[in-house]
Amino acid sequence: MTVRSLEDTLAEKLDPRQVVTFEELLMSMMYEQEATRRILVRKGLLTNEEVLEEVKAVRREMEGMRGR
Repeated sequence: MTVRSLEDTLAEKLDPRQVVTFEELLMSMMYEQEATRRILVRKGLLTNEEVLEEVKAVRREMEGMRGR
């Protein structure tokens, strides 16, 4: 295993085929979250309402942390 310094990593040329835009990354994360939610609901481990309430709780927590 090779360990490189931060400077070496930042100076490295990126392969354009491996670079994604912020929008592509965000959409990919959204698809994965939605797929996970659907599986959990379909298996009866969670309800849509429980997911929505948890999202609201996480949002409140994160917004509270950001305001500090």
